[in-house]
Amino acid sequence: MLVCFDATVLCGALRRPTGLNFRLLQLAADSVVLDGFTTEVAGMEFVRNALDGLSGVRYDIELIEEFLDAFGALFDLENVATSPIGRSLTSQTWLHNKPIGDVVYHLTGRTHKELLDGLPEQLRVVSGEFDAHDVHLVAAAVARGADVICTSNRRHMPEGPVAGGIEVIGPGRLAADLGIE
Repeated sequence: MLVCFDATVLCGALRRPTGLNFRLLQLAADSVVLDGFTTEVAGMEFVRNALDGLSGVRYDIELIEEFLDAFGALFDLENVATSPIGRSLTSQTWLHNKPIGDVVYHLTGRTHKELLDGLPEQLRVVSGEFDAHDVHLVAAAVARGADVICTSNRRHMPEGPVAGGIEVIGPGRLAADLGIE
């Protein structure tokens, strides 16, 4: 199983090094029961959030680098996906309020026709359904052939199928699916 990890999972792992987020990243780094990656956009979001403070705790860059280094290959540059799109869709306003598969299909060069399957059932890129700032994760997951996007951000990325056979799930459910406690 190939998993694309969102910044929320990295933040959770930094905050609780004994928690599920940390354990999932360890397993992905070791390629034990899953393989994983993140995007450069999610990585920068993680670093920014950690420097600004997570639950009132600010982390310095040395501690953040030590945290990332602890996962070895998972955060090596060749394993961090370059998102085919940025975090903003402001120049592509015609894509707002469209199904997520349609949006990613158009933004990634119209090469993944499977994204167009089930358009009426897909979440729309609109406030309250699927956040436009998270489209980059779906695009990267499609480009890398991921099975799952793992995120704690259920408000902007609800659990369930997204597009192209990719499913969004939270760390707790991913751990349960893998039989990890």
